[in-house]
Amino acid sequence: MANDRKTHPAVLRTCVVCVLGLFVIATCLPDLRRLWQPTGDAGFVSDFGGNVTETRPDGPANRAGLRPGARLDIAATDPQYRFLAIYGTTLSAGQELRFAVEQEGQVRHIVLITDPEPMDLATKLFIITRELAMLLFVGIGAALVLLRPSPATWGFYFYCLGLHGAPDVVAPLEFGSPWNHVVWSLQGMFINAGFIGVAVFGAFFLHDNPTGWRRYVLPLAGILVLSFAITQACVWPTLNAGRSVATVGNVALGIQAFMALIAMYGLIETYVVARGEDRQRIRWVVLGFGISLSGQVLNALLYRHPPPYWIHATLLLSGVVVPITVAYAIIKHRVIDVSFVVSRALVYGILTTLLVGVFSLIDWFFTDYLRLARLGTVAEVGAVVAFGLWFNGLHRRVDSFIDATFFRQRHQAEMQLARVAAALPLVSTSTAVAHFLVHEPARTLGLASAALFRRERNGEYRREESEGWSATAVTILDASDEPFLALAQAERGPLSIYEHPWQRADIPSGARRPALALPIVVRGELAAVAFYGSHVHGEALDPDEIRMIAQLATGASAAYDHIEADALRRENDALRSALKEAHIQPA
Repeated sequence: MANDRKTHPAVLRTCVVCVLGLFVIATCLPDLRRLWQPTGDAGFVSDFGGNVTETRPDGPANRAGLRPGARLDIAATDPQYRFLAIYGTTLSAGQELRFAVEQEGQVRHIVLITDPEPMDLATKLFIITRELAMLLFVGIGAALVLLRPSPATWGFYFYCLGLHGAPDVVAPLEFGSPWNHVVWSLQGMFINAGFIGVAVFGAFFLHDNPTGWRRYVLPLAGILVLSFAITQACVWPTLNAGRSVATVGNVALGIQAFMALIAMYGLIETYVVARGEDRQRIRWVVLGFGISLSGQVLNALLYRHPPPYWIHATLLLSGVVVPITVAYAIIKHRVIDVSFVVSRALVYGILTTLLVGVFSLIDWFFTDYLRLARLGTVAEVGAVVAFGLWFNGLHRRVDSFIDATFFRQRHQAEMQLARVAAALPLVSTSTAVAHFLVHEPARTLGLASAALFRRERNGEYRREESEGWSATAVTILDASDEPFLALAQAERGPLSIYEHPWQRADIPSGARRPALALPIVVRGELAAVAFYGSHVHGEALDPDEIRMIAQLATGASAAYDHIEADALRRENDALRSALKEAHIQPA
């Protein structure tokens, strides 16, 4: 019976998560059809009150005589065109729209034929990227709720469902009345729930037992969800009756902005009062949500005068890194180095921009300028092949340029450790090897700890050099460490201690706790093993830093091999000298 009581909530939770996620996916993925069949564009934008705020030059609305300042008269419009008049988009180009407008004090009926929406290569790539980002959002959000259900993860899931940034224009157009109104209203409800969810996440993240103002966020969220549901259900009947919903729309925008402020205030306050590892876990989350919510709110405020599509898409894609960072913060309990993420984002952003720019230029030159579409296709295929051949070299050059220009400290650290790796085979003492393996990485990368254990003649591994390790910490690795040492020897490369836990009570804790092991293998045997902690502020080692440290192993192995060979040679020389003296001495 106890198992049944535990199973039922889990099954219900899984069903709810799946239904919500599938709805979002089902209403977003249909927009991929726009890649080969663009929707119809009426050429105007209206606000919540039905007031026309903008018309596209030479667009259908402009040709029909519709001007900014006119008001859509939905009540006087034929019922079959009412939804499309508000929506301003048809499922395909060439469809006819008929609706009434009040312009210059007169009500008149206009007829327009929708044009194909602008759909160049850059727009297609943005649509694909936004759809992929949506799948990432929904997938990670669902996984967090199923793995660690809590108010924080539920809030984050609703954020992912509502503010994923994917286009969802086509889904309502695939249904007739009244289902198109239902889908449209549910989409608006999900957006509002996304802002409410992020406020809940901001209040409950790292606060399992909230106090103070945080206790009131969950009841407020419930009230707002119910209020938005009722309001959203009343929007279409209100418009259908010819009344404005401008006040409701503006209040909704205000509440969305307020929810975003609550989320940011909660996250920043948590960051300020947090200490140690928690402080580092939340720092990147604050940065990611700050960028994401700023983009979402700014995009919402620009609805009356939409910016160019690439700006609109970029604003909505600004939060794509948030699900990844939150997943790391909640599941892994590890910290991400912000500079590493930003540098990689810049590198791939530049590469993507170059690719989009080249394709856009080719598309414009051959299709619009020369009017040679087939030759343009051949040129695009050639550009793809060339980009594929040159990608690795271009990636290295852009990566080096970004690090040298914007992340000078990281670039200098990489250069310094490369010099250390080159110098290691040249040293002739174990003291110098220990210095290069312990103190140089700790100093260059700002690590909280580093230690080197070297094998002695009796087979024990004794701590030869360390930084950030106390005198009471382990000095000799005993039989209990043999499984870990065997793994290190078999790995023959950097070994993450997060993935292969090293269970000892007498090792440093916190940021000084060993996070990475570097085995030094000489002639197939484990000659030494170096341990490295996190950064002094708690950030984990990123892949580039692990690669920098890993390159030290080859030089250290060669150095130890030379040192052992020299020691054996000196020992042999000493034995020969002793034997000669023994022969010379009289019996």
